[in-house]
Amino acid sequence: MGAQGRGERLWFLDWLRVLAVLGVFVFHTLRPFDDGDWHVKNAETSEGISVAIAFLGLWGLAFFFMLSGSAAWLALRWRTAMQFLKERSIRLLIPFVVAYVLLSPVQYFIEEHHKGRSTQSFFGDVRTFFGDLAGDAPLWLRDTYHLWFLVYLIQFAVLGLPLFMLLRGRADWIARRCQRRGSILLVAVPLVPVHLLLLAAPGPEHGWGEFVFFFDFFVVGYLVMSDDRLMAAVRRDAVPGLILGIGAFLIGVFTGIIDFLDGWWPDPGYSWQYLWYSPLITFAVWGWLVAVLGFGMRAPAFRRTLPTPLARAAMPYFIVHQPVILAIAYFVVQWDAAIWTKYAVLLPSAFAVSAALALLVSSLPGIPVLFGVKRVESGAAPIVNRSKAAD
Repeated sequence: MGAQGRGERLWFLDWLRVLAVLGVFVFHTLRPFDDGDWHVKNAETSEGISVAIAFLGLWGLAFFFMLSGSAAWLALRWRTAMQFLKERSIRLLIPFVVAYVLLSPVQYFIEEHHKGRSTQSFFGDVRTFFGDLAGDAPLWLRDTYHLWFLVYLIQFAVLGLPLFMLLRGRADWIARRCQRRGSILLVAVPLVPVHLLLLAAPGPEHGWGEFVFFFDFFVVGYLVMSDDRLMAAVRRDAVPGLILGIGAFLIGVFTGIIDFLDGWWPDPGYSWQYLWYSPLITFAVWGWLVAVLGFGMRAPAFRRTLPTPLARAAMPYFIVHQPVILAIAYFVVQWDAAIWTKYAVLLPSAFAVSAALALLVSSLPGIPVLFGVKRVESGAAPIVNRSKAAD
């Protein structure tokens, strides 16, 4: 039985979730300076930053979805299926609608003017934005910007619920096979053919191939939290996971994965190169997930309660950070200065403004629920730290 099934809290998950949000923030502050297309781009780009983006993008988003799967386990520990869907709607659907209506038009305005595709006023671009909202599946709406993450999670909650109900109390077969050192890394094996078959499926950015890829790690996040033996295996195998993650990533870099992904992401497809890189990506991602989650379980600093203001500000910070980055980057990239000079301004200024807005939003009466801040509910399980699973 998982720890949460006995009414216990795993504080390291809260800390890791905050670190994941900060990781996404850093990722987006680097995007104006890498070689790929983005909403606001600097004239000069950096190959080193492109490698960093490839590294962070390789496992960082999957880690975010894995933590969300773990959160689904927490949410289901004492809720019925309908209560779970209601809770997910409040935590995900409401903030998505609010953020899409308020913030996506702002990002659209910045991008269109930066790229010279519009000379309209802000309100003129807002009318254009809302004039045609239809998008391709599985996002269903156009110009979701960073909110595609919430669109995925809303659908994952609905699609994952029947599977989670089926998995309740049925992780024993997997847990018994993960008792030996390094064996938890073999969880990636059944994911390889699924990703190999579907990740290259043709479609738009954030299409069905990517949807399935992240859904797999969402489910794995739930699965790991559902059994103490799987949690212990992840904690035990943090170092082997790190070795696998670093090794697979370096093999990919030395065999040309950066150049491959530059051409592949805009137009996914099947090829002999893809047959090599797809399994490598799956193993690299899973290795890093095991490493970061395992070291998070071990970290003494993560065995204490997350400060309430920090916990409440995490979701609002995620929602507001990218519009803030785009607004500041719009001006910074126009300066006649070196990349690192611009980045030295963008990073701290965007962090400070995003943090101030998140803290404000999370503290105003009646506003926090609109930005996904969790309400304290009566009847919740007692809270105890159990990040110290047995080796």
